[in-house]
Amino acid sequence: MNVLDRAIAWVAPTAALKRARARAALGLVRGYEGAKTGRRTAGWTSGTSSANAEIGPAASRLRQRCRDLFRNNPLAASILRVMVSNLVGTGIVVKVSDPALQAKWEQFVLQCDADGVSDLYGLTALVAQSWKESGEVLVRLRPRTAADGLAVPLQLQVLEIDHLDTSKEEDLGGGRHILQGIQFDALGRREGYWLFPQHPGEAGPIRAALVSRFVPADQVLHIFSRTRPGQIRGVPALAPVMLKLRDLDDYQEAELLRKGIESCFAAFVTNPNGTQGSMLGADASQTDAKGTRDETIAAGMVKYLGPGESVEFGTPSSVSGFNEFITNYKREITSGAGVPHELATGNLTDVNYTSHRAGLVEYRRQVEQEQWLVLIHQFLRPVVAAFQRYAAISGVRNALAATAEYTPPKFDWVDPVKDATGELIEVAAGLKPWQEAVRRRGFDPERVVEQIKEDQARFEAAGVKVQIGDLLLGAVATAINQGSRE
Repeated sequence: MNVLDRAIAWVAPTAALKRARARAALGLVRGYEGAKTGRRTAGWTSGTSSANAEIGPAASRLRQRCRDLFRNNPLAASILRVMVSNLVGTGIVVKVSDPALQAKWEQFVLQCDADGVSDLYGLTALVAQSWKESGEVLVRLRPRTAADGLAVPLQLQVLEIDHLDTSKEEDLGGGRHILQGIQFDALGRREGYWLFPQHPGEAGPIRAALVSRFVPADQVLHIFSRTRPGQIRGVPALAPVMLKLRDLDDYQEAELLRKGIESCFAAFVTNPNGTQGSMLGADASQTDAKGTRDETIAAGMVKYLGPGESVEFGTPSSVSGFNEFITNYKREITSGAGVPHELATGNLTDVNYTSHRAGLVEYRRQVEQEQWLVLIHQFLRPVVAAFQRYAAISGVRNALAATAEYTPPKFDWVDPVKDATGELIEVAAGLKPWQEAVRRRGFDPERVVEQIKEDQARFEAAGVKVQIGDLLLGAVATAINQGSRE
């Protein structure tokens, strides 16, 4: 109680009591239960370090363990496949506004891989997989010469984040510094990366010395998800559920081993005379020098015990609720990884159209977010910008003035009839542009119009009186009527 409260209490005790009660109630309102100390939070320790201070020491081990899970854990491998297939599909299509530049771009799509293995769509899938698996991935822009015979003198090289020399940290003075292998200027902008010329874990007779070299930032793309301000590196997608995946593996293996051991003992046989009889279903010669019969365990084995004991057949025990526990545990894992349980496990038990669609809608919103904010913004847009610069150098006029459109892969509909009905109603009502509806299905609107014109010309040449526009209007009207009935 402060001086003022004591003074009020001396003059007006009732008013002082009301003030004390109000102050106590206000303290309860303002307090956060999660910040209080006590029995429930006695073992809850947390730090106040920055994102980089937390990620730096843990990144390498997280990356190694997530890679191991993706390679050896079936559920983790399925989660990765679902992530990549939904993010990239067969590729995010890019179309530039200038026809001459578009022709060059289509050639670049086929020639862009510095390793000569994939096209741009394959590289996009590789980038997405490495990003999810390792938490981050690097892409180097590799300038080429005219002698290489490329449409545009530029190629892309995808590098695992292991190439980054994270031990490189230095104060360069004047506000410039190197943090975890990334060099920044005085304003915090990236100047470049310190990269190893070869993967530090590469095996083979010829290995380059592990001495990192500085590569300017305009030649490197760093793709990762940023979840905290000031964060300069990423973490693997399975980081929140890594231990749960490992525990699930251990639990299932222990249960399988227990069942296997129990199934090995079919019956326990005794001899009233105190001597060993022949092993049931086995050759009597299956003994060692000491006459011991059961040196090994095999399915259906009969175990001989001492004299005077009765025969007892083995009955393997059952674990109550095993399937329910495994299913719920997998749901928790897939939820933490951000993937619907049904997609990751293929388990559609107790799933109807409404619940499945509701889950897919939310997941697709998450996928679209990552497509546009990470894959397109951090990878494809810088690639297109670099392509335009090198196209201008190679003589393509107005290359720098061209714009680009990005079309992610379409999402397949759960119920094509119902979903198409809703799509047609939105287009007919003017709530959605026709071009947007076409792009969301993974097609180029201009190419679709050209194909419709070609089909119409074929019908007319064959003497078939079919107006495709009338068919489309009829489909819209049918969809509207169907929607109104439902």
